[in-house]
Amino acid sequence: MKSVTVSRDRLCAQPDAAITAASALPTLVIHPGDVVCVNEGTTVQTLLGSCVAICMVDAARTVGAMCHYVHCANPRLGHDKDATFAEVAMQRMFAELRSRGVNPLACEAYVCGGGAMRLQGQESAPSVGSRNVAWARQFLSAQGVLTHEVSVGGGACYRKVHWRVGQGAPVVRVLPIEGQG
Repeated sequence: MKSVTVSRDRLCAQPDAAITAASALPTLVIHPGDVVCVNEGTTVQTLLGSCVAICMVDAARTVGAMCHYVHCANPRLGHDKDATFAEVAMQRMFAELRSRGVNPLACEAYVCGGGAMRLQGQESAPSVGSRNVAWARQFLSAQGVLTHEVSVGGGACYRKVHWRVGQGAPVVRVLPIEGQG
């Protein structure tokens, strides 16, 4: 039986049917603030704008974890358990990996997302997405985690992340925003 841990006690339905139709393996769809830790063969999907998803897998590629965070800033007072904040999400993901006997510092990480989803008039300020990606780079580098970037930064778009644990890097499909471009 596959083991699944979800940070906010919710498994989200509606996986991408075209991608998962050929597989009887479990698929999870996560949303902002979710953290999952799953076994090899499980597929995890999420949709990103300025948010960032970090995927981590152990050296044997048998256990993987993904988080989806919104804010790179420190959690506000009273939000120290809110995994929409990067620091909280990573603490939770590291704890989930450790609970499975996996040393997070020996994992390989993939960073996805961080698009420039700017409001009109904010074009000159650093985007939330670029700050989210910079946070991921800095945090993982400081931990000594081998990190790969898969479709990060850039202009305003959505990214659909599809990751089957144990089969390498996540696949990211860039989706245009209607009415732009």
